Amino acid sequence: MENLNDKKIKFHEQELEYKKGLKWYILPYSEISHAYLRIEEIKGRLCCGVANFDMHFLVLKTKSDEILKIEVSSKELVKEMLQELQLRNKEIEVGYKKQEQVNQ
Repeated sequence: MENLNDKKIKFHEQELEYKKGLKWYILPYSEISHAYLRIEEIKGRLCCGVANFDMHFLVLKTKSDEILKIEVSSKELVKEMLQELQLRNKEIEVGYKKQEQVNQ
């Protein structure tokens, strides 16, 4: 798990460093309450037609309810990052959960 650092995410001893725009930010592991993988399908036009591409994101929810969506190069890397986050802070809830629908 030593090679978890990506272009936009770096794991440190006590915090996660992530890039948003041109600036780097620090988020302590203790401030993360929930983390999960998000895959978005993007349709791209090519000279000979249309192609679909998958983009992979590490989504982090903080204790102050801020949601961060950080692009990562592969699905497998996001899964490894989720495991590492849980190792560094057992209180982080890992995995996507659907919102409960409210009956009206």
